[in-house]
Amino acid sequence: MKGRKAILLTREKGFAATVHSIKLGQDSINLLMEKDLVPNLYQMQVSQLKGQLFFFLENGVKIQLDTTDISRSVVSNSRSNEEWRDYWNNIQKPSDDRLLIYTAGEGRARNRSQADSIDYWRGLQALERLDLQTKTSTFIQSNLSSFVSLYLLKINWYALKSQGLFEKLNPALARHRTYKFLKEKSRGN
Repeated sequence: MKGRKAILLTREKGFAATVHSIKLGQDSINLLMEKDLVPNLYQMQVSQLKGQLFFFLENGVKIQLDTTDISRSVVSNSRSNEEWRDYWNNIQKPSDDRLLIYTAGEGRARNRSQADSIDYWRGLQALERLDLQTKTSTFIQSNLSSFVSLYLLKINWYALKSQGLFEKLNPALARHRTYKFLKEKSRGN
């Protein structure tokens, strides 16, 4: 890994913004970031290495990089990453997998010009999105002190803002820039 470059990107609803480019060495790398920016979800890519790693960057997080596929790297020493894995494995990924099936079904129906089938598959997609929204809301309500919940509320703000979830979040999250951003949003600014 020595000499390879790693890129850390923030993740916001499928869009990415470069945050850091890091030259890897043999030892640990310490990043200095504004305290109100972490924990937050990041994506890491390493040159000449397949895959990508999604993880919550926070103080003390340790990442043991897999040298063949970065997506198999191990993230430890992080409560937020445990919560993220729970959300991802039990809620987001199963929903994404079902949406892929429904989208493929819609594509096949379009190729055959089957209007009723197109409507059927689009209906399943709409129900899946609503189910994901409901499960995300439930996750947030069950984890009101979690930076993962803060992140999820931000990326789903327009779908969830009327549920009053922001007001239920633990005030200990107020030091985070996202909390301040959502506080302004909840005021209508």
